[in-house]
Amino acid sequence: MGSVPSQNPDYAWGDPPNPGECDPYLFLEEAIDKLIRNNVKFGALVRDIPWSNVTKPLNESSISVVSTAGLSMKDDEPFDMETERKRPTWGDPSWRRLDRDITADSIAANHLHIETSHLFEDLDVCFPVPLLRKLERENAVGSVAPSHYSIMGFQGSDLRRIAPSCVAIAEAMVDDDVDLALLIPV
Repeated sequence: MGSVPSQNPDYAWGDPPNPGECDPYLFLEEAIDKLIRNNVKFGALVRDIPWSNVTKPLNESSISVVSTAGLSMKDDEPFDMETERKRPTWGDPSWRRLDRDITADSIAANHLHIETSHLFEDLDVCFPVPLLRKLERENAVGSVAPSHYSIMGFQGSDLRRIAPSCVAIAEAMVDDDVDLALLIPV
């Protein structure tokens, strides 16, 4: 059985896989594969991942969702797709706060890298807050946080630009006494 590249301490993302290792680019469209391999600067793997152990039972915890689907409330400013159209390796690094009572009718999806119409067919795919509200009614989770968040999942070649949004989202969750965050990559 092969290994994954991240198991090799000398591996840096973007390096071609060794024999028997998984190729993370294998199923990418050829143009995207070349774009990523030739334009994205990969550094060494992060070894110290920030982590907090869960200290409360799930049925006593407040839960918030972070989606990478580029969602916004319909009356909020949408994510900037126009700049991304002009600069394909750029992604909007801002974030949006989403209401607890969100429905498919109250949000917009602004994302060039996914077919957004499918998101509204089953909102739980990209933003499972309606499912969390059901689990809250069943006492399976303590509470659904008052606010949830969305970012643009595609960030192009410089992930440092999204760091201020990550800090702001984390601070907002602390203010809302959130115990657990669900990251929903799309």
